[in-house]
Amino acid sequence: MNISFFDDEPEIYPVQYGGKARTITNLAKEFIKLPEVETVTILSRTIKSNKKEFSIDGVNYISLNDNNTMEKIALEINKTDILNIHCCSFTFPIIQGKAKKFYFLHDVLIATADKGSHLDKALGGQFNAIISPSEFAKSVYDNNKKIIGGKTECYAIPRHINEDMFYYVDKAIIEKDNKVPQLLKDIIKKYRYIIFFPNRPIEEKGGKYLIKLSKELDKKLENYCIIGPFGKDDDLPSNFIDTGWIKSGELKYYYSISNVTLNLSILPESFSQVCIESIICGTPVVSFKSGNIPSLNKLTNNIILVEKDVTSILRGIDKAFDIKEDKMQTQQAKEIIRNEFDVKRITNMYMNLYKKYLEE
Repeated sequence: MNISFFDDEPEIYPVQYGGKARTITNLAKEFIKLPEVETVTILSRTIKSNKKEFSIDGVNYISLNDNNTMEKIALEINKTDILNIHCCSFTFPIIQGKAKKFYFLHDVLIATADKGSHLDKALGGQFNAIISPSEFAKSVYDNNKKIIGGKTECYAIPRHINEDMFYYVDKAIIEKDNKVPQLLKDIIKKYRYIIFFPNRPIEEKGGKYLIKLSKELDKKLENYCIIGPFGKDDDLPSNFIDTGWIKSGELKYYYSISNVTLNLSILPESFSQVCIESIICGTPVVSFKSGNIPSLNKLTNNIILVEKDVTSILRGIDKAFDIKEDKMQTQQAKEIIRNEFDVKRITNMYMNLYKKYLEE
C-alpha cells in the first residue's frame, strides 16, 4: 500500500506548527513502519527547505508552490493508493485518479475572510470519505451533510498520543539537560507556581481572560508566572513570560514543569491535542466545555471543566494544583490516556478503513 498526505498550512517542516501538523507527521512515521505499507509521502505548501524533495525517517517530503501544486497533486493521485487531505485555506480540486481520497476534519468551523477552516472544505469537496477526530466533530458534519443532501460518510478516528515525543520529565533532569531551553531552567529557579498557556493569546483561544485572571491570582498567589507564546506584547505583566513558538520536541518540558495547563478555547474544539499531551506529561488541564473536551473529561478528572468566567477558572486552577501533587491520580490519568489513544490501536483503525475502501 502507498499512502500520501496533502497539507496546505500551517508549517509542517522543519517546525510542526500545532496539532494538525503533528498529526500528519506522526501518522506518516507510524504508517511507514507497517509491513503492508511500501511508501509514505507528504506533499505540502509549508515545507521550508532548499530541497524540493527529500526523505526523513523513511517518509518522503515533496515541497509545493503556487506554480506546481496542481501538477504534483495530479501526479500523486495516480501514483498512490491513499491520499489523506488536510486543507485549511486551500480548496482541494475535484480531480480524477486511482487514489482513494480521505479528507481530515480538523475543526467544525466555516472559513471567513481572515481564517481558514475545514467544515466547508469537507462538505464542498469530492472525497471517498471524511475522517473526524471525535464523535462530536462527526455529529456536526453529519448534521450539515443532512441539510445539504450530502452522501459522503464520516468516520471518527481519534488522534493518537506520541509517547516518543510526549512524556513526563522531572525538574531535576530539566535543570541539567543541555537540550532544554535556558528560559525554562530560569523559570524553574525563579517561580513556585507555573501556569502554561500553550496557545496564542488570541480571543478565540481564550486570550481575553488572561489579564483578568492574573489580577485575581495576584491576590491569592505569590511567586507565580504564566508562560506561553505571547509574542512581543508590552501590555502584559512582567510575570507573563513569552516562550516564543515552542518546537514540538520541546513541548514535553513545558508541560512537565507546569502546575497546570490552561486550555481556554472558546471554539468548538474537534479534539484537543493539548489535553492529552498535558496529561501524559503529568500536568492537569483546566478547560472550557467546548466541543469534544467534555468527552475527554469523562475519561479522566485531570481534565477539569470550568465555566467561561474568571471565578470558575480560579477554582479549576486550585483543584489542578492539588491534582499535580497527587502522584497516584496523575499516574492513573496517564494510563487512561495511554490506553485510549494508543498509537497501534488507532493506526489499525486507519488501516482497516483504508483497506475497506480499497477493496470496494
